[in-house]
Amino acid sequence: MLERASLEAALELLLSRTLPVTETVLRPLAGALGLISAGEVRAGTDNPPFDRSPLDGFALCSGDTRGASPERPARLRVAGTVYTGGVYGRVLRSGEALRIMTGAAMPEGADCMAPKEAVREEGEGVLVFRPVARHENYIFRGEDIKQGEVFLPEGARLDFALLGMLAAMGRGSVEVYRPLSVGLCCIGDELTPADTPLGPGKIYNSNGVMLAARLAEYGFSCRPPLVLPDDPGEAAGVIPSLLDGLDILITVGSVSVGDKDIMGAVFDRLHVERELSSLAFKPGSAFLCGSLRGKRIFCLSGNPFAALAVMELVVRPVLAKLSRREDLNTVRGKAVLRTPFPGGKSTARRFLRGRLAGPTGGGPPAVTLPEGHSSGRLFSLSGCNCLVDLEAGAGALPSGTEVTVVQLGVHGGL
Repeated sequence: MLERASLEAALELLLSRTLPVTETVLRPLAGALGLISAGEVRAGTDNPPFDRSPLDGFALCSGDTRGASPERPARLRVAGTVYTGGVYGRVLRSGEALRIMTGAAMPEGADCMAPKEAVREEGEGVLVFRPVARHENYIFRGEDIKQGEVFLPEGARLDFALLGMLAAMGRGSVEVYRPLSVGLCCIGDELTPADTPLGPGKIYNSNGVMLAARLAEYGFSCRPPLVLPDDPGEAAGVIPSLLDGLDILITVGSVSVGDKDIMGAVFDRLHVERELSSLAFKPGSAFLCGSLRGKRIFCLSGNPFAALAVMELVVRPVLAKLSRREDLNTVRGKAVLRTPFPGGKSTARRFLRGRLAGPTGGGPPAVTLPEGHSSGRLFSLSGCNCLVDLEAGAGALPSGTEVTVVQLGVHGGL
């Protein structure tokens, strides 16, 4: 077991002992958004499956419009109409035009089309006022993707475009890696349900709501947070049954060294294999992590910012590897402080909440710091989108200092 581990040492240990999920399930497309493809998928047909028109107008032969001008338009006989979903039953002849709708199959014999707004109908004919080039306004069969081509690689996260392609191939379901189930348990005698009066010394359970929402932003389903009192016997009696339907359990609170910080005792009662005890950075140094029946339990501080920081820096990378979600891995970069940091009493490595703005005028990204950096403050997290990583002993930092930032966004980079 590692004690007072650096962030890097903690991640090296945890990630070396984390294997990506291997179980697969078949999901309907409507329920597959954000899940990970468990195998490559090849196009079963060309898409589109026939040559088609991109616009409403007239399909025709380009040669019939050679020399056409506003003064001497080409006059073609309208041979009929084809609607989307139908086909024209014969070959289009020279001197003819076919009224055609957007998405409809191009008739044999036509090699281009003129948009409706570029022509004028007169009686049973249509006037074309300029030459139309061969294959102008013409969508070819297989232009999007050809039969046999891979359009969905294994390990891809299913987004709207990939789901649309699956639907275009006539598929109603897709094989994906089983999505993770993450549990959240908040521990503390002080926690009071929402919409009830606060008693003396009590607080509402903001951590449960905040972290459940963050897990949802990651893309994981999370059951409503369970609340337990500071009783090691009760917690030890409940946690094993919680683990049965979970991949990971996150507990919040009761993980420090006070008289009622029970999670160490809970681990002892359950014979949890301890992996990590405390972290060598702030906030979030109070921490415990272990494994029971192959399921990992992360125990986070009850201080709101400490809980969030460890969720982002330690739990999130583990969830990324376990779920095969490369997009969930944290992204680091450099930015310039736009507000000074006065320093603090601690000389340990420290993470600050920050608001990162992209580069402007060719300069580097800039980060501003909100007021208040204590781990118990929640409101100052509002609007923050990064963590500022300060080395041990960094002390006070003036405006203009280059710093390392860890983005909180799930997609994209700095």
